[in-house]
Amino acid sequence: MQQNKIVNNERAPGSQLVKALEQVNEVLRSQGRPYVLDVAEPKELKLLDKNARYMAQETFANLTNNIKVDGDLTSFPLCHREPDGKLLVISGNHRVQAAVHAGVKEIIVLVLIRELTREEKVARQLSHNAIAGKDDPVILKDLWDEIKELDLKMYAGLDSETLKELDKMQFVSISEAVPDFRQMVLLFLPEEIEELKKVLEDADALFTGDENVVVSRQHYERVFKLVVEIKDKYGIVNNPTAFMKIFELARTQMEAMEPTQA
Repeated sequence: MQQNKIVNNERAPGSQLVKALEQVNEVLRSQGRPYVLDVAEPKELKLLDKNARYMAQETFANLTNNIKVDGDLTSFPLCHREPDGKLLVISGNHRVQAAVHAGVKEIIVLVLIRELTREEKVARQLSHNAIAGKDDPVILKDLWDEIKELDLKMYAGLDSETLKELDKMQFVSISEAVPDFRQMVLLFLPEEIEELKKVLEDADALFTGDENVVVSRQHYERVFKLVVEIKDKYGIVNNPTAFMKIFELARTQMEAMEPTQA
């Protein structure tokens, strides 16, 4: 089928790149991959007539400049060959447009092999737009601070709004060295909450009223080990129930320690 082959009417048929990609495509087909690789001129690719994903002008300018620096795209747009033989860009429209602005003559693209309905194309378009991770601001600032050269900061492409947010961030350290900590989140049923409140009221002298208590990793590991032992001994599956059992045992012990009245 034509859509399974490299098609490039304006390139010499003996092109080394085309030949090399055709060999790769043979391997891709033999492995049942849903795509092949193709060579295309960015300006000849068909862009989506509707694209919910937008890009700020500042970000697009950074992307264009990065492509100029690299001399090519560093990730492949996803395309589908239409009945008229042209390639439709399903994902990567902004990258293709930036490549045109950067003056790139040809790029490599991924081409889905099988025929797709209009709905399937839209579904894939929205899927690629929606699957995007979020940056942990603390890690992002840490990585940003590692970059010292101005050119590389520009290449990183963080927009002005993101940089403003990073500048606002302030870090409060508990000590000179950042402690290695872990957070444990427990979910309790309403009746368990009432029982927990009773236990905490009985042990009120042990608490200062703060909802958050910072303890050493050594204490964390002791608690973790105790939870595991309780779950194993009493056949408990989830952590909140194990904690309720610990509270129950603790309350029983506290009651046993209360002085008897004469």
